[in-house]
Amino acid sequence: MSRGFIPPHGGYENLHSYRKSLVVFRATFWLVERWVRLGSRTRDQMEQSARSGKQNIVEGSLASATSKETELRLTNVARASLGELLEDYRDFLMLQGVPEWDKNDPRMLTLRALATNEADYETYRKHIESKDAEQVGNVMVCLCRQVCYLLDQQIQAIEEEFLREGGIRERMTRARLEARNDGSPEPEEAVPECPVCGKPMRRRTARQGPHAGQAFWGCTGFPDCRGTRRIREG
Repeated sequence: MSRGFIPPHGGYENLHSYRKSLVVFRATFWLVERWVRLGSRTRDQMEQSARSGKQNIVEGSLASATSKETELRLTNVARASLGELLEDYRDFLMLQGVPEWDKNDPRMLTLRALATNEADYETYRKHIESKDAEQVGNVMVCLCRQVCYLLDQQIQAIEEEFLREGGIRERMTRARLEARNDGSPEPEEAVPECPVCGKPMRRRTARQGPHAGQAFWGCTGFPDCRGTRRIREG
């Protein structure tokens, strides 16, 4: 019986990027009320960037079942929004006349050590709700950098999953073939190993020479490895 073509989706609450973006969201709304003038364009933009980062992670996760393109686009929007917010906090430090801590500064190392999977707003509360502008700005720079890094990793994982599994159309085709064959998956062409280095190979087409237009197996390690195999048709 076919396993269907709608993959597991949602579950954004378990994404490390979402949990970190939720901390940034709460912290931003608390901080702008204290540090940024009411009615200013900067305040509005910071609030919108924090919200956009969190909400687009949610929407991308929910859309992942039927559209990898939508998931990727929304995750990229989240990354851009939080990257913009990072720059706002760097500007905050500059305008307050205080330094941005180096990543190896002992104070920054202390903040970075708090970044466990279970970390939430309470983990950072005393740093966020401080009266020290230097500490406030640097904890937010640290948090924004962390969530941007997590989203970069998430975007890469989405790309790799698409290359491995395909999108909704490929899933639908596979499910239909399985259903048509009483649940037996359509046999896939075996991918050989490179005879030179042992890496998996990829189907390629010769572009020039006496075999131009013909398919062959080429090493995925190309151009470092130039191992090839003939494709035995049929």
